Amino acid sequence: MTRKLHIGGTIPSSGWEILNIMNAPGVDHVCNARDLSKFESNTFDCIYASHVVEHFDYVDELPETLSEWLRCLRPECVLYVSVPDLDTISSLIIDKQNLDINERFFVMRMLFGGHVDDSDYHLVGLNEEFLRRYLNMAGYTDITKVQEFGFFDDTSSMKYKGRNISLNMTAVKPLENSS
Repeated sequence: MTRKLHIGGTIPSSGWEILNIMNAPGVDHVCNARDLSKFESNTFDCIYASHVVEHFDYVDELPETLSEWLRCLRPECVLYVSVPDLDTISSLIIDKQNLDINERFFVMRMLFGGHVDDSDYHLVGLNEEFLRRYLNMAGYTDITKVQEFGFFDDTSSMKYKGRNISLNMTAVKPLENSS
């Protein structure tokens, strides 16, 4: 049986289990994405997380979370991860010629979170180089930047002022790391 986990999702989609920190209609698992101890190792055929990992501190939580997700993936299966692209967002924030103060403030919220609730704060900014490094340190292989995933209509495909604001990457759990 194929199992697919959508971390941070809220809208049910056929074949996907939703894990979210907040209970809502359609959410299958209510818990913090840092702790997937309710799942055995090698449970999921894919894990999808759009704009989730930036909510974890880069010292302990992010490395531990990526390792935990690796544990829950079956060997040779894929993590799909999307984050606000630090490089793109930074360039938009300083673009005073083309964006007014309100537009740049909106972009700043993409970087630091919307602060609409206790879970809506970003603790790390990631670009391709940084995210690749964290994925490598956690044990993932075949790390690839992709334009779009196409699974859900979410922030992974969001554009602002004609620019993709998300960095989308896939990473594979290697066969030899089956724990």
